Amino acid sequence: PRWRINSLQEGRTKGTTDSNESGTRLRPAEMWTAACRRIPRRAFTPAARSIVGRRPVRALSSAAEMEGYTPPKVWKDKERPGVWGKLNQPYAGARETRDVPRGEHALQLYSLATPNGMKAGIFLEELYDQYKVEYDAWPINISEGDQFTSGFVQVNPNSKIPALLHYTDDLKEPVRVFESASVLLYLADTFDTDHHFVPKDPKLRAECISWLFWQVGAAPSLGGGGFKSFFSADVKIESAIDKYALEVKRQFDVLDRHLGGKDGDSTGGGPYMLGKQYTIADVAIWTWYGLRALDPNSVDGEFLGLSSYPNVMAWAQRVADRKAVQRGQRVNKVWGDESEQLAERHSRTDFD
Repeated sequence: PRWRINSLQEGRTKGTTDSNESGTRLRPAEMWTAACRRIPRRAFTPAARSIVGRRPVRALSSAAEMEGYTPPKVWKDKERPGVWGKLNQPYAGARETRDVPRGEHALQLYSLATPNGMKAGIFLEELYDQYKVEYDAWPINISEGDQFTSGFVQVNPNSKIPALLHYTDDLKEPVRVFESASVLLYLADTFDTDHHFVPKDPKLRAECISWLFWQVGAAPSLGGGGFKSFFSADVKIESAIDKYALEVKRQFDVLDRHLGGKDGDSTGGGPYMLGKQYTIADVAIWTWYGLRALDPNSVDGEFLGLSSYPNVMAWAQRVADRKAVQRGQRVNKVWGDESEQLAERHSRTDFD
């Protein structure tokens, strides 16, 4: 516990001195080592539980680690553990020569059922229900490096899912679209001729796009770039968790106030982000915030107090009840319950 370590750091009341038996003055790192040897072993074993995350806390393995990381003047790459440590590199481009597959439809989606990937699958299913738009969807297994093949890099030079190719008769080369919000906007502008999912009215269209990109800018604080990364880490850093928990709760309050009609805008008050009209803003926000709100009793959901945002929870369930949303979550999903998976999608009948 922090208070025990602090008590050892602040003085020598526990018998720790700043010199060893031979009288040689110890460096700070060595003093940490000497001090921590006096802490019972159970305080640092993997069985010790984090108050915040309810996960095993990794033992601090060295005095240098306890002192913290001092960045060098110039960062240099080094070997990193784990799947993502090996996949993530400080350079772009293809690492393997392999084309992406192509099906019979004009639209070819390359994705995976992550929060960003689900946006594309859900909206394409919405377009099918409204306009009978068909498409092929191919899984890009990001844990195996599919995003770094030459074919996918040609679709998205940033090597992120989802990405889309649109083959048209009047163009020799297909239109490529990458970044999830760009995919939603492109599909809406191209196929949503009756403006079911993006309003025609300029003010409402601006509101829709504003909320769409609110999600793009806000979600990193919730996901792997912020709260999720620090909350699920083996070593819990209180200041980092507090920083991102505060911001994520503020974001949920932004949504809750808007959906509850408390932010003063005429589009607020629900049942959707733009009032009565369900739009691509709902799709984008739901895959990140709606899915979290539907699981308020999870470890992180309880920690963040997600049940205290009733307007978000009601909206999340309303979106989840849509048939297209239920199908779209399965597109390019290759884990979990087999009944919820659909690795490839080539026809509406694939869900039957």
